[in-house]
Amino acid sequence: MQLYEAPALYEKIIHYNEDKEIQVRLTINTFRGIEYLHVRKYYLDFTEEWRPSPEGVAMELDFNNSRQLFSGLLEILSLAESKDIIEEHFKDYIDEIYK
Repeated sequence: MQLYEAPALYEKIIHYNEDKEIQVRLTINTFRGIEYLHVRKYYLDFTEEWRPSPEGVAMELDFNNSRQLFSGLLEILSLAESKDIIEEHFKDYIDEIYK
């Protein structure tokens, strides 16, 4: 059995582009006794079934990898939220500075 064919223990669609008929899925599966976390692009094939593409990433699901991924996502969300707050309250000043 190929790694990408192993049945998913967890699966969530985290992005869907209806026009291009692609999805990005977060999945967890076990292969040869090791759990893997995948973020992978899926495409709709000619038989109307969703298939995993080679585009994506798989990594062993362990505490350190999970912690680093979570930490990175928190940083991204924090920066995005901070940017929105700063723009909301200081946009006029920032625009004036960077004329």
